[in-house]
Order: sequence, then C-alpha cells, then structure tokens
Amino acid sequence: MRALAALALAVAALLPGPLAAADAWMTVQAANAVVRIDTQTRRIAARIEVAHGPVGVAVGADRVYVTHPESGQLTVIDRANGTVAEVWPIGGEPFGVALSEPAGRVYVTDWAGDCVDVYDAANGDRMARVAVGTAPAGVAVTPDGGHVLTANRESDSVSIIDTATNTVRASVNVGTAPFALITGAHGKRAYVANVRSDDISVIDIAAGETVARISTGLFPYGMALADSDRTLLVSEQRAGVLARFDVATGKRRGEIAVGGQPDGVAVDPKTGRAVVANWFDDTVSVVDLADPQEQAVLDVGAGPRGFGRFIH
Repeated sequence: MRALAALALAVAALLPGPLAAADAWMTVQAANAVVRIDTQTRRIAARIEVAHGPVGVAVGADRVYVTHPESGQLTVIDRANGTVAEVWPIGGEPFGVALSEPAGRVYVTDWAGDCVDVYDAANGDRMARVAVGTAPAGVAVTPDGGHVLTANRESDSVSIIDTATNTVRASVNVGTAPFALITGAHGKRAYVANVRSDDISVIDIAAGETVARISTGLFPYGMALADSDRTLLVSEQRAGVLARFDVATGKRRGEIAVGGQPDGVAVDPKTGRAVVANWFDDTVSVVDLADPQEQAVLDVGAGPRGFGRFIH
C-alpha cells in the first residue's frame, strides 16, 4: 500500500496542476488609487493609494507601472508586497504606458509632448524620446519587443516605432480619434479603437498599413483579445456593453451588458474572465466569457479607468 501511495504521489507530481488565476491591477483615477482584483475569487484583494489621477497601467512579472497625466509622474508598484516602490517625476502629460520586460524598457506616451519616452524599467532613466503624432494615448509593444505602436488621437494615426533604433518606421492613417491600442499574441496585427468614427482599425504591422475596419457601436474605448486571439472584445461607452467580434470576419457576435461608460478591458486567459472598468458607475465588472450571466460587480471608487495591459 505504501508503494502504491508513493507511486500515486510521484505521478501526481508529474501532472500539470491547475493554472493560477491572474490579478487585475486597475487604476481608479478620481480616487487616486490602484486596486488589485483576484479574478478567481472576483474580489478586491488590495487597494494601494497612489499619486494624483492615475490613468495608464502596465503590469509586469514583478512591477506595475502607472501614469499620472495631471502631475507628470509615473508610479512603480512592487507586485509582491503591493506597495509603492518608487515615484518617477518624468514631467509632461504621461498617459499610456507599455512594458517590454525582456528589454527592460518602459514606453510612455506624452499626450502634451506628442512623443513616446523610453525609460529604463529598473531605475527610471530616460533613454530616448521619439516624436510621434498629435496627442498620443494608447501604446503597445509587440511580443518580440521589436516594435512599439502609439494611437495618436488628434492626428488620426498610428505610429510604428522600431525599438532597435527608436525611430518611427511608419505612420498609418486610421479612423477618427484613435485611443486604445492592442497587439495580437503573434505580433502581426494591431487593433486601434477609433472613438469618433465608431470603428476599429486593423493594422498589418509589417506592412505598415490598415488592412480592415470593424464597425462598432458608439464610442469604442477599451479592447482585449480572447479565445486565442479569435475574439475581439470592445467596450462601447455609449451603450454600456462589452461587444464581441469575430477577428477573422469582423462580424459582431453579441454583447454583454456591463456598467455605465465602460472604459478599459482585459482578459485573464487562465479563468476566461474579462475585467471591465465602468467609469460612470465607479465599479468594475468581472465577467465569465463562457457564461456572461456569471458577472460580479465590484465597487472600487470614483473613476475606474484600467487603461492599458492591466492583467499580466
């Protein structure tokens, strides 16, 4: 019996265990806070007081980077203990933020400066400044770290930056008032939400051109990819819904009612749950994509944004 028990334990040790759920790190702009949400339990696990007006967020394995457009700061949070490790006085109006962990670089859009600043992720030293379009908001890094893309809201364009040279390789015309921007898992496509033309531009990154437009409801703001990049989720602010689109065809596949004026959205692939910031309701919705009726609504304080990659 002891031998059988030992064999059973040895076999169990070789089998893959259940994947742990990820945490969602949501900025709450008017409450000057970042909340950590456990996507498995669908509860607030921690609340961190930060500097004034947090908006953009990028989550890495060890650190969380948060922008403050009104005060020109970037907060660095230690993920392990949930405390503020550093506050970088970077100036300008830092809005979107993206992290390239292999390169140790943080990319921050400066809304007022029409540029992207490149920082050393470890110490906050600015390494480069890249001029882009007017009023850059969303920013994303391709999975291989080779390119950074920005959504330039007031020039209706997306800048594609070569990270090896920190120069703009292409400027792509998109819809009106591009805001949020994400890249696919394979780094071939980027998706940008055009707030005022009510559509999504699909960009071929290598070719540097728009290859498709997906019509949405009014005011598309946040986006996320799900189902191995086969489904595009879009928060439509005016309707208060999270819409689903088939990436291959661009066809709408339904919608999920969330809170008022939904903003940022991200998906935990381990649980299959989407996390949505509801700006007007001061809540966050945690939605089971397999069963949208299974939705938890969490009170987080005034003005949740979650703008960026807030689930690692």
